[in-house]
Amino acid sequence: MNFYDKVNDMISSFKDMDEYKQYIALKGKIKEDEKACTKLKEFKDKQQLHQLEFINTGTLSDTHKAELENLYSILIQNEDIRKFLEYEMKLDIYLADMQKAIGDGIKEMLEF
Repeated sequence: MNFYDKVNDMISSFKDMDEYKQYIALKGKIKEDEKACTKLKEFKDKQQLHQLEFINTGTLSDTHKAELENLYSILIQNEDIRKFLEYEMKLDIYLADMQKAIGDGIKEMLEF
């Protein structure tokens, strides 16, 4: 088996997880609800802007924190969005674990 076959196997394993399947199903359901989809996109756009601000400045203003918290508290009142965000966090952890495992596995190459 070659390298790319192994990578594709890893991707298939990821996509076979129940969390991934639930995430994709909820994503489709949310996209069907125009209002929920718009609110979620607005939250994600603001979240990304504020993350960039934090990366660039090392801080996040109290106003921006409050804005995100307010949007989040409104969003999670929708059960589909709440579950979607929960699955997204779980999947992010799995991806970070995969990245760490790969990095640990090739640390000889990464360290000098």
